[in-house]
Amino acid sequence: MALMAAPAFALTNPERTYEMVTPPYKGGYGVKSIEAVSPDGESVAFYSSGTFAGAPGGSFPGIAYLAQRGATGWVTTPVMPPAELLPDVIANDVSSTLGSVLYLGKPGASEEGAFQAGTESEVLLHSTGVPDSAVSWELGGMVLQAVPQVPAGARYEAASADLCHILLAATSLDSQEERYFLPEERGATGRQLYELNRGCDGEPVSLQRVGSNNKEKSMSPSCAIYPGAGQYALGHSAFHDIDEDGGEVFFTTCPGGMENGQHQLFVRLGGSKTLEVSKPLGEDCVEVPCAGAGARAHADFVGASEDGSVVYFTTAAPLEPATDKDLGSDLYMARIGCPAGGSECEVGEKVVTSLVQVSHDPNGGEGRLQGVVRLAPDGSRAYFVAQGDLLTGAQRAALEGEGRAVPLDGADNLYVYDSVTGQLAFIADLCTGHELSGAAEDLRCPAATGSDASLWEANSVGEAQTAGVDGKFLVFSTYAQLTSGDTDTVEDVYRYDAETGAIDRVSLGEAGTDANGNGNEFNATIATTGGSDTFVATEYGMNSRAISEDGSRIVFTSSEPLSSAAKNHLENAYEWHESPGQGEGRVSLISSGSAEEAVEHVVISPEGNDVFFLTSQGLVPQDTDGAQDIYDARLAHVPGEVVGLPLESAAQPQECSGDACQGALTNPAPLLVPGSVSQAPGGNFPVPVPVVAKARSKSKTVKCKRGYVKKKSKCVKKSKAKKAASHRRAK
Repeated sequence: MALMAAPAFALTNPERTYEMVTPPYKGGYGVKSIEAVSPDGESVAFYSSGTFAGAPGGSFPGIAYLAQRGATGWVTTPVMPPAELLPDVIANDVSSTLGSVLYLGKPGASEEGAFQAGTESEVLLHSTGVPDSAVSWELGGMVLQAVPQVPAGARYEAASADLCHILLAATSLDSQEERYFLPEERGATGRQLYELNRGCDGEPVSLQRVGSNNKEKSMSPSCAIYPGAGQYALGHSAFHDIDEDGGEVFFTTCPGGMENGQHQLFVRLGGSKTLEVSKPLGEDCVEVPCAGAGARAHADFVGASEDGSVVYFTTAAPLEPATDKDLGSDLYMARIGCPAGGSECEVGEKVVTSLVQVSHDPNGGEGRLQGVVRLAPDGSRAYFVAQGDLLTGAQRAALEGEGRAVPLDGADNLYVYDSVTGQLAFIADLCTGHELSGAAEDLRCPAATGSDASLWEANSVGEAQTAGVDGKFLVFSTYAQLTSGDTDTVEDVYRYDAETGAIDRVSLGEAGTDANGNGNEFNATIATTGGSDTFVATEYGMNSRAISEDGSRIVFTSSEPLSSAAKNHLENAYEWHESPGQGEGRVSLISSGSAEEAVEHVVISPEGNDVFFLTSQGLVPQDTDGAQDIYDARLAHVPGEVVGLPLESAAQPQECSGDACQGALTNPAPLLVPGSVSQAPGGNFPVPVPVVAKARSKSKTVKCKRGYVKKKSKCVKKSKAKKAASHRRAK
């Protein structure tokens, strides 16, 4: 059956033009996911099940590729070690600049043999600045040999931004067997944590135990040691559990070696010294764990700054008796630095210099912390939810005098803490039901007319992200109607400015379309950040960034027809652009609005010049296979960039034939696009489209996204019971 011809489409925002990032031929498969976008927007790492561009083949979790923008177009090369080097791949990651990629796995004669019988693990690294070949992959420091030599492997936990320091744990096929990498660990029954120092910058290559006391003995041989909060805490927070240069590692374990004991937070400094972070500041402690650690309420790591100088954690222990009077869990902030206020010292000389109860109620009540939403990369701001009124009388009076909202006792109140000034500010209360926030009545929450209260959970802020190194801006989705222009009963995307206190609704209608975004049918959301993920790509937002660093541009998705060009009733990508002095900002459609499948994996570059997304629709003439491709909606005014040739004809999806129908190829050679070849003319760049092409007529078959069913040629929500399962937002 022949596919319908697809016209070439223009964005409704004339500032941007489409560039096709991935090659037209992809071994009969499409792109599975975007793994990472480089900070400059010039490179994109992605997965596909197809074998093309000279890829060696593979299966986990697909074949990895790197697309790089060149002078004449995008060029795709594989970035996956060949099977003869690493047949059993366990995990992979990228550096924060996308300058190098990392693979962890087990060597052997075959994938099955390495998995079942392999006793060694290897970390292989490859610079993306050199051609991909077997000789371009280098061993990361040393071969990791399981002790005793039983079938075992390594688990990738986290890494520094440059991949020079890697956190690993030992695993085994038999959960009852001892498994570790250092002979001195013999007899350890708890999960141990290791740091592999690859020897960058002339440092010696080493493998060290992270959970050591200051006598280099295991702190807890019978208790698991996790980076960050690990599996001790709900959510497994791991935000910068290892700092950007690998000098500090935050980890959690239970003192005394009892799995059911109270776990505490520690930091390993320079591989030579360990501090207990979750203790009273004035309590002297030469050796760790400190006296009384096993009796204190447990502490859970929330996140740290990129440089490791600021760390946040939660605990019910009253670590600051002068301010912490309640028995509930509170948010604390600790600073790690040089003793006696010094600014220069070795990593191993650092101490905990200050400790602050962030969720403190100055009125003597309980803070009733509900959860932490997001931290700034430099740790200077923390966004969290608490049901207590944490403002001083003067702060409350000032807000009321300006006619602004104030915290409601018992509501899910969203706050921001500024660690530089020590000030706390109220942002808004969030919705957990119809006209309900937490346990408080709230008329700013939608009435029961278009949404189901079972969909809403405590701290219903959807996914949240910050912009700027200091977290000046917070972008999030919520049901709460935080501006007068929000009159719908579904989730909307908002931006908060911590310096001015201004709140802007982002999910508006393009030029006022759809009652200016109040169509009342579908949620608007930003990308999932994977806050519990420890990978560098996730921690630095390389696969999920929704807001530019200056906060002026935000991308989001919605099935709501926020543009007159959005005709498909499926998820489409939109961009909000701040308009200083011109009101609430403007929205434009990024995807075509007429694709037969939902748009996925929308990522904006830090500068906001590039918006990458996945679509199976051919948006440029050379895209005719109907498979998923990565496109870049690129600002046309970016200097020095080639945008292609004038439009010649529309993209015509074709039926597959020959090898294109066979799926992944086992012998890639003569039929594949060489990794160094650009797609001529103009590479994979599309071309500027001078006018908006006429939309195709609707097909009788309507495809609906998950959570919706077809009804009268439209996609509508499923029953309430099904909606609750398919739309539940993460806390």
